[in-house]
Amino acid sequence: MNKRLVFLVKLLVMTGIIAVVGWKICSAWREVAHMSISIDWAFAPVGLLGFAGVVLSSAMVWRWIASRMGDHHPTVPLLGAYAFSQMGKYIPGKVMLLLMRIERAGRVGMDAQTCTLSTLLENALYMISGGLSGLIALLVKAHDFQPAQRAWLLPATGGAVIILLGACHPRVFYGLVNLGLRQMKRPPVEPHLSMGQLLLCVLMFLPCWAFGGLVLWAALACVHPVPVSSIPVLMGAFALSVIMGMASLLPGGLGVKEAIVAVFMSFELMPAVEKNQAMVFAAVAMLLQRLFQLVVEAVLGLVGAALTAGGQECSEERGRPRSVSA
Repeated sequence: MNKRLVFLVKLLVMTGIIAVVGWKICSAWREVAHMSISIDWAFAPVGLLGFAGVVLSSAMVWRWIASRMGDHHPTVPLLGAYAFSQMGKYIPGKVMLLLMRIERAGRVGMDAQTCTLSTLLENALYMISGGLSGLIALLVKAHDFQPAQRAWLLPATGGAVIILLGACHPRVFYGLVNLGLRQMKRPPVEPHLSMGQLLLCVLMFLPCWAFGGLVLWAALACVHPVPVSSIPVLMGAFALSVIMGMASLLPGGLGVKEAIVAVFMSFELMPAVEKNQAMVFAAVAMLLQRLFQLVVEAVLGLVGAALTAGGQECSEERGRPRSVSA
């Protein structure tokens, strides 16, 4: 019953966010439908390379966590396993990504338990790091909100930062991880990473958010000139959109991520254009950044499949590797 209630609440919240932002975009589009929007594809390569940086920098953090757990198999094939598994997030349920990563990393030699735990640690630290970056972006753009909104935004953001930093304490962090393991009917684990190493992982994700900010800047530059100085704020917007997308019920965070990105993009454009135009430009730009993401993830997924096409798959039941066909 509780799970159903949580499911319904999340569904209503996410549907409400998408509906409100969608309504605003449609209203803005009707008012400026006479405008002609041209896309400057010269910035597209920047967006594509930026998203490749997002995937690979995140993959390197996962690889580092696994190495701290004693896994020392070749890095490049494991990065391929990571890239291949990313396509699993578009399948509802959020479990397929993990299953795909276990299968492909097993071909390289990583055992299922190490892959599962390192992935759980990576996702938890990913959300903490993204949450901190997103909260900073909210603080930077606080002046764009109404006074009544700022009254609760600043203390709520400050409190959230304290909570996220507190989550990096090994007792708290591994308590949450073990809660997830119990849900998966797996035994609890002892801390593998110290407080300093957990904080280091949070910092190691910063290149991921920086590349994400570059992607959003490139997508926005495709439809309207925007200063490079916007990248730090867009970096936080990207981080916030990713973690909210991870918490959504929709495959790949579709709709939720775009809604958050569109709001921040319109904020960056409003000094140069009027509000309705900014909403329209942001709507086009957010579709472009989703296009960049899909293209890069598909290409890297195919490369990852090729890198892990042969090799071995670990047999957890036998406790030793066995050969499998490509």
